[in-house]
Amino acid sequence: MHIMPTKDWREKNRRKIGFFFLLSLGILMLAGIMWTKIFSAPSLMLSIENANSGQLIWSGPIKEGEKFQIRYTHSVDHLPVIEAYQVRQGSLVLDKVSWISFGAGLDYAGQGELILDGKWVRIINMNRQIGTLPLRVGTIADHTLQYRGSEVHLWDYAAGMDLVYISVRNNS
Repeated sequence: MHIMPTKDWREKNRRKIGFFFLLSLGILMLAGIMWTKIFSAPSLMLSIENANSGQLIWSGPIKEGEKFQIRYTHSVDHLPVIEAYQVRQGSLVLDKVSWISFGAGLDYAGQGELILDGKWVRIINMNRQIGTLPLRVGTIADHTLQYRGSEVHLWDYAAGMDLVYISVRNNS
């Protein structure tokens, strides 16, 4: 035997049912907004832009705290230089530089801790705020972005002596 609620019961509880329906709908909407805020953090892109044209010539996703390197051959002594960067607060920070030999013209004096490591000279813990890195693509240097296990040779995207800007962009 199935008992149906009476019309009086429905009339008495109509406001309660409507209130609970609206309350449930509001909670679901609030949960959706919170889910979106928590799990859809701004997506960051590591970007290389041609300074003359303003054209984006390369980009790839990057996360807060993620590291990458720019490797190149020094134009005077023709030996490798490696600059290690990290994304902090959505911006580029130069954290470490390594080179062999004298490194003429490298402007890192007085920053971080100097370490002699065999044939390498390293400056670590630099914490040099860069923001946007202007870089003139070398004809000898072969500037190479070492990013997520791959290598991006800048001269594949820009002519020698072109000025490019390397930066982190918010893509949301």
